[in-house]
Amino acid sequence: MTDWRSFLKGDPVPWLLEESNPYVRYHALTWLEGRAEDDPAVAAASQAIAASEPVQKVLRSQRPQGYWGSDPRPHHATQYQLTLLTWLGYRGDGAVKKALEYRMQGGLREDGSYGVQFKERWIYAPCHGANLLRMLLRFGMGDDPRAKLLLDWLLRSQEADGVVPCISKVKPFPCLWASGDVLRAYDELPPDWVTPRVAEARQRAVDLFLDNRLCYYKRIRPDQRWFQFGYPLHWDTDILEVLELCAPHIRPDDPRIQEGLSFVLGKQDGSGRWPCEKHPKGGKWVQRYLPLEEIGQPSKWVTLHAVRMLKRFQSNK
Repeated sequence: MTDWRSFLKGDPVPWLLEESNPYVRYHALTWLEGRAEDDPAVAAASQAIAASEPVQKVLRSQRPQGYWGSDPRPHHATQYQLTLLTWLGYRGDGAVKKALEYRMQGGLREDGSYGVQFKERWIYAPCHGANLLRMLLRFGMGDDPRAKLLLDWLLRSQEADGVVPCISKVKPFPCLWASGDVLRAYDELPPDWVTPRVAEARQRAVDLFLDNRLCYYKRIRPDQRWFQFGYPLHWDTDILEVLELCAPHIRPDDPRIQEGLSFVLGKQDGSGRWPCEKHPKGGKWVQRYLPLEEIGQPSKWVTLHAVRMLKRFQSNK
């Protein structure tokens, strides 16, 4: 792979760095320009995120016990707001840690498994467990011993071919979306967490996607959401994110990525920008706090992740 910029039809980075969107600006500064958290521009963007109305609205609406809304079930009462704060790049505070503690006390078992209550039924969901682990790491709670117990459960949940089963059903089935969620959590792990066991499990997950055309595992026609890009991603994923997550662990000339890479590159416009093509499932919860991007229009979020994907492949050549 030549310089990653050569795959762009224009330079979208100045657009991504505009101060009008501090969330994208923060990630562009850290992901694309490689600036540290103590860099003045990064610090200013982080402060702007913390002071923004969407973040403040989430924090103001939190109940004293640590959850949101009228449903006190730990997973249901925290998942959307914590997902939003993670996505926007909020660095966290005592309120976020209280919400994570509420969620862990109500859903995390002693063996590290993560459970979700649906009506009278209790289920175990690796997809949501992986998202919880990612939040613990992102919000500075990785030193909590329960985080490594959760990681150990996720490792045990993975099957020999790298897939993670959905064990929430009466008859479990292999779930590629859950596998993407676990790979997303692996991507957040600090270097000293990546033991040989973790590295081997991560590589099996990477190979799972690459050996199955990114999304065709045991399917002739994958869900069309795999081929549509938009943020935030919650428990689902798409081939753009899969490429972004796999990029640090494979060579950019690997023949298994060429079809998917060409598909992603074909969606950019003449300015090197990618459109928003979907909203999150049940996306009305996002709109309680901030507007969603307009479908069919250039998306700063999709463009950010597409450019990051290319840059990650470049760094692994």
